[in-house]
Amino acid sequence: MKIIKKILAGTFLTIGLGVLMLGTNDLIDQKKTDEDKEGALAAIVILGLPSTAIGTWIIWSLQRQYQKELQQIYLNKEQMFLQLLEQEQGRITITKFALYAQIPIEESKQFLEEKAKQLNANYETNEQAGIIYIFPE
Repeated sequence: MKIIKKILAGTFLTIGLGVLMLGTNDLIDQKKTDEDKEGALAAIVILGLPSTAIGTWIIWSLQRQYQKELQQIYLNKEQMFLQLLEQEQGRITITKFALYAQIPIEESKQFLEEKAKQLNANYETNEQAGIIYIFPE
């Protein structure tokens, strides 16, 4: 569905902006007759503006949908973090969180670093587990 929306947005914007540019060119061209200029203005109003508006609206809705998806992903990670935090009694490793949340190690590390700063967690280094984040209860 997203790909269809992207194609539609591109099509509407291409048509709309093309009509706007050509129509504007005809409007400012001194060699064009008044009848040509009226036709250009009609094309701008009937085809150019609505097509551009529809394309812009589709892009805006796609952006909004993407932001909601990102927010949902973050909330899911947050819930998994809190569940794991409770299960592990405040001690979490990067690997455990990555496995539990099914995310890449680097993303797990970044998320835990952010949470450690927010919640004033302490660090402990272990040869087997690596960095262990110790969150206050």
